[in-house]
This record gives sequence, C-alpha cells and structure tokens, in this order.
Amino acid sequence: MSEARAVEWKPVGKVSEWPEQGGRQVLIGARRIGVYRWADAWYALKDICPHAGVQLSRGPVEDGKVMCVGHGWLFDLASGEAEGMGGFSVATYPVRLSDDGTVEVGV
Repeated sequence: MSEARAVEWKPVGKVSEWPEQGGRQVLIGARRIGVYRWADAWYALKDICPHAGVQLSRGPVEDGKVMCVGHGWLFDLASGEAEGMGGFSVATYPVRLSDDGTVEVGV
C-alpha cells in the first residue's frame, strides 16, 4: 500500500484578480490550471479540454460549469466531468484562501 502524497499549496494571486463569476489561467511549474470563482466558492481544473485541447479558462462560467469555446462542452467545476460526454473529464485541484486574501492551489 502506498502513502498518500501531501498537498503542496502554491500561491497564484489575490482574490481581487479574479472576476466575481469566472476564471483565469495560472501556471504552476509546467501545469496550466484554470482557477474559478463561482457562487462564493473556488475551484481549479486542468486548463486543457481533453477533446479539443482548448484552454478552458477562456470560456464562460454558468451554473457551476465552464464551457469549452472549442466545441461547447460543459465541464463541472466541482468534479471536472464533461456533461453528457461519456466519461471525459479533467483533473481537479483543491483551492483555499489565506488570511491575507491570497488564492492558493494544492498540487
């Protein structure tokens, strides 16, 4: 049995840098991650559509989902699952806010 790897928290910006109901891309090493603020919660997804390779964070966010602007697929911010697309999904990452308003992503 292997041990679970500890999450390493990386600062990616201040809360004020995000739209109220949307996302933007951050880079953590070689990882491209879309970080989203939606309905007073925070989410992070791998920022590449598995179907079209498009940057997901360029798409609009509505009803807790981000739309890929390549072909209109909808990805759930909480689970990373593509709605109605038979098992396609993107990785998710934990997000937290520090006391000073810094957004941190766990990798």
